[in-house]
Amino acid sequence: MINILFVCHGNICRSPTAEFIMKDMVKKAGLESEFHIASAATSTEELGNGVYPPAKRMLAAHGISCEGKRARQINASDYEKYDYIIGMDSYNMRNMLRVFKNDPDGKLHNLLDFAGRKGEAVADPWYTGDFQRAWDDIEAGCAGLLKELCEKKDAPVVLDFSRCHSRRQLYEVLRRTMDWQDWYGENLDALWDILTGLPHAGKRFSIIQPENADDSLIEYAALMESVFREAGALAE
Repeated sequence: MINILFVCHGNICRSPTAEFIMKDMVKKAGLESEFHIASAATSTEELGNGVYPPAKRMLAAHGISCEGKRARQINASDYEKYDYIIGMDSYNMRNMLRVFKNDPDGKLHNLLDFAGRKGEAVADPWYTGDFQRAWDDIEAGCAGLLKELCEKKDAPVVLDFSRCHSRRQLYEVLRRTMDWQDWYGENLDALWDILTGLPHAGKRFSIIQPENADDSLIEYAALMESVFREAGALAE
């Protein structure tokens, strides 16, 4: 079991969004039983309050419920309970260090580090009003975190096509997740070459098919999945 705690200032916008996005990702990947995921605040300002309505609406628009979530504050004992304690910005990181006194086991992380954006902050939409930007940043960080954790535990690499609405977007997911080189074309022959060559030979992949896409894209995504299966790379 991998225990993850997302942390922000009030635990009503960014960290609960990360909590429920991550829960949704691991559920779709068939890994729900292998993770415990929660969120908390560094401050006492919103204790007991539910998810802020605009953040709750963003989650609901993606079919994700956050019912029952109430803000709570981190405490010193959380350091022992969780394997990954992930903040949204440098202020969160400083406040977590203050509560935990230190980070001897290297458990504290900045979320966007997992998206290849080391040191960048997820801007607080409470102040910016830009909940879409916060969503996009948090989703990218969670996807990168899940990829890293799956690689560490030799779990299937998750290819999340759920939000794709075009072939180009399917291949954008493949390029981002599988580190495709620029010279590879965006076609099924190239996919076969990549799956049967290094560094991907022997890896297993879990595919989350597109949602709310047209029939032609669903059919093409199914063809992609068949290539993974024929290459022996699909996690069953």
